[in-house]
Amino acid sequence: MKILISILLLFVLTVVSFPQKTETMTIKLYFLNEKMNPNLEDCRDVKPVTRTIPKTKAVANAALEELLKGVTPEEAKNGFVSFTPEETKGILKSIKIKNKTAYINFNKNVYEQMGTATTSCGGGFFSSVEETLFQFPTIKKVFYAIEGKPADFYDWVQVGECPKELKNCSGKDF
Repeated sequence: MKILISILLLFVLTVVSFPQKTETMTIKLYFLNEKMNPNLEDCRDVKPVTRTIPKTKAVANAALEELLKGVTPEEAKNGFVSFTPEETKGILKSIKIKNKTAYINFNKNVYEQMGTATTSCGGGFFSSVEETLFQFPTIKKVFYAIEGKPADFYDWVQVGECPKELKNCSGKDF
């Protein structure tokens, strides 16, 4: 009995002492860059940075979550700019991929936390989101909604009408 307990204890200690290495993957995130785009004259001109994240099948969601963390101090030194994690915390409600289209649904706190996303180069945020997602061959278009309502999003960003592809501004895919 003591031998069996000793073997079991040795097995447990071995597993604890030698944890499995987590698999990772490399993705690109796109941000505005003040050094490459002086005065941010072109608010759609986003540039890539590379990040390593834990491997996942939900890569689009993981990429958006990573993007919402904002730039790292090292990236900031190289001219990259973004919203802060405090401004983007909790704004992503869901992302669904269907027929090569990403449907991004924001929580209603996006209004208060990211009010400047609808002004001047604040719109660069949406270029960052789209370019980050377009790196994946399964995504060719991106549509947005707030609390499942695309009309609310497109009104907020002052576009007015929903894209025609959303057929009567339907939120069914969000």
